[in-house]
Order: sequence, then C-alpha cells, then structure tokens
Amino acid sequence: MTTSIPAKKDKVARSTVVRPYLGDDESSVVNLWNKCLARDPITTETFRRKVLLDENFDPNGCTVAASEGEVIGFSLAIRRRYPYYGVGLEQGKGWITALFVHPDFRGNGIATNLIKASEDFLRVCGVKEVYVSSYTPNYFIPGVDIDAYAEAYTLLKKLGYKKHERAYSMGRSLLDFDFSANTGTICSSLESRGIDIRIFEPRYITGLLEFLSTHYPGELLRVALEQLRKNPSTDQIMVAVKNGRVVGFSHYEDEHFGPFAIDPAFTGMGIGTCLYYKTALQMKEKGKRNLWLAWTTGHAKDFYYKRGLRVTRRHEVMKKLLK
Repeated sequence: MTTSIPAKKDKVARSTVVRPYLGDDESSVVNLWNKCLARDPITTETFRRKVLLDENFDPNGCTVAASEGEVIGFSLAIRRRYPYYGVGLEQGKGWITALFVHPDFRGNGIATNLIKASEDFLRVCGVKEVYVSSYTPNYFIPGVDIDAYAEAYTLLKKLGYKKHERAYSMGRSLLDFDFSANTGTICSSLESRGIDIRIFEPRYITGLLEFLSTHYPGELLRVALEQLRKNPSTDQIMVAVKNGRVVGFSHYEDEHFGPFAIDPAFTGMGIGTCLYYKTALQMKEKGKRNLWLAWTTGHAKDFYYKRGLRVTRRHEVMKKLLK
C-alpha cells in the first residue's frame, strides 16, 4: 500500500510516499543508511546477507519513504517465518531492526509513518509484541543507541515504546592482559573439583550441542553450530568439562568475545571467570589486540566491569504491545 504524506516544511514541499522496498532501491538505501546510522555502517554485501537473504525477510515488511524518486527513509520489520534453533517461531513476536530518515527531511512525520507501516505489517502477521530490536540472528545493534540516536529514542517513546531492558556494548585492550594470581587460584580450584577448562576438540561436538540445546537454545546454539560447520576443529571455542560432560562454553570470533554460557547447576563456582580469562588469553596469543562484546545486560555487565571491560555504548531494547 502507498501512503501520501503531506509535507510541513519548505524543504520538503513535495509529495512523499511510503512504499515497499524495490530491488532498485538497494544502493540508495545503503548510502542513506551509512549517512544516518554513522555508528553502524554497512556494506552492500552485508545488506544483502543480513536483510535480503534473511530467511524471514518479507518485502512487505521492508519499507521505504521516497520523495520525487529519492529514497529519504527506511524501516525494516521482521517476524519469524521459519523455526529458530530450538525456540520455534516465537509466534506473536516481531521486531523492527532498522529505522532512519535523511536528516534534511526529519520533523515531518516521515519516521512516524515508517513505524506505523512496520506495525501494520506486523499486526497483519499476528504479532502482538514488537521489539526494537533484539532480533537474532541478523540484528544490527541490540536496541536503540540512546546517545547516538537520541531523536529516534524520543520518537519511539512518544509512539508508545517502553524500556524492555538496557543493554551495553563493552570492551578492553588485551595489550596488558594476563592472568592474575587470584584467577590462577580459581582455575586450580576447579581442576581439583574435576572441572577442566580447555580449548574445544571435535570429541566434544555432541556434548556441546546437547548442552546448548538443553540450556541455551536459540542464538547460542546457532553460533556454535555455524562455527562448527565452518571448522569442526575450531580453536575459537573453549569448553568447561566435568566427567566428560560439557557444563560451560565460550566463543570468540576475531576480536568479538561471546557468546558465553554455564550450566545453571554449576554457577557460582568460578567457571565463568576461568572461561573468560582463558578465552581472552587465547585471543591475545592469536594476536588480537582488543576484546569487545556487542551487548550484555544486568549482572553480566558487572561481571565484565570487574574484569577490566568498560562501557562503550548504551542501548535500550524497547517494546510495544500492538492492539
């Protein structure tokens, strides 16, 4: 459906329409994306891989605002069309994963109309809860960057979106990273209790996948499967093993740390601390100069802070109930 929007300023005193994305929009959308979302630029290849080739992509949920043939705004709404790694279709849930308007055209209701178009699409698909934007696997940022994209944050609140959770990007240099005496003591204590923290080996494939399928279906299971499919002998995964059973794991890719998980029955024993330090040491030995994580929340933020990571970005995952 095409919606006409009356312009309010001389600068946009021309007809603006909101319509579904077309193939010829690609370069204009990518260029505008990089102009508007300066902290989160993408390439054409990334746009194709994470938007157009996402199995849940629906052209009706990919919306463009255009004025006299020029793309001036974009929004992307997603709902699951295919089950996701043990969590199914998550029926009733939907996501808005990207939203932006050209700076020269803001303040004219264009973003509001893009959001309403996304909500209309999701509503027709049976969505009751809309999130901005914790969608996996192809999210771009975990929520609204409340510092860099303050205008969008304010608008979403005005339109009824509320805080679901706060998420933080964090990082640290690895140049001076090393084990502390206290960490060594913790790891030695685990060994005395029969818990071994080691680099992944193919003999742990079935045990790792069973651990993740049982305790952490969804994104963590996907990450492990995709890493193992690329390289079943990967050294980018660490596992915690007790009597041959996997009770924890951590993962890194280049300088990105995570995901990271422990069997709930084994928390409070120091497994997380030892997994983190041994993974970071492995990263340093592989020549990585920094360690960063895309997002973390709650007590996990405090865990990382105590280990030298500092907040680099603040995000808010937002939620709205559709009527």
